Amino acid sequence: MIECTENNIWYKKRKKKPFKRFFSLFIVAVIILTIFLYYNFFIVRQIFKVCADYSYSVSIESINSAVLISLDKDINYSELVTIEKNNAGEIVLMQTNSLKVNSINKEVSFSAKTLINHSLNKGIPVPFLAFTGISFLSGYGGNVNLKIINNVSVDCSFVSKFVSVGINQTLHSIYLQAKSIINLEIPLNNRSVESESQILISETVLIGKVPDIYLKEGLFN
Repeated sequence: MIECTENNIWYKKRKKKPFKRFFSLFIVAVIILTIFLYYNFFIVRQIFKVCADYSYSVSIESINSAVLISLDKDINYSELVTIEKNNAGEIVLMQTNSLKVNSINKEVSFSAKTLINHSLNKGIPVPFLAFTGISFLSGYGGNVNLKIINNVSVDCSFVSKFVSVGINQTLHSIYLQAKSIINLEIPLNNRSVESESQILISETVLIGKVPDIYLKEGLFN
């Protein structure tokens, strides 16, 4: 609107209607909400999938490497288990070497955790097109080295299996079971990646009848 007087001419701005202002704010809010939802449900999900797959493979490889590092030489069965027999040659008692077992558990756990942290702290390679949130494009494009906050825990334990291989002959296999949990965190989201690996440590054929309690419950339970 233009208003005139004898000496001055000036423009007078029209006041914006409240409805138009509200509509503009509504559109902006919808755009922000759409971007947030797309980021949270598509982009983040796709990035986490790539990171989870990479973290899983790193954890399995690290656990296996930790076992090789910690157990650089073969462990004799007698180092882990002591067996007592009666006069008839029947096994009456089987005892584990707790000090040796706990020492191996702690060493493998520490080595695996160190290796996992070392690999993940260097960054996770994420294909550039994974940031579009479109799954079939997630494997394409140059890799972006993504640094993600992570928290790693590794727990190790021994398990054993008894398998009959003949009359009064039982194959006793001892495994190291390692479980890792990697918590990945990116803005507004976090996710856990779990992996489990079982490595044969030692085995032997036991001659003589093995008590049922060991056959049912195992030796390290």
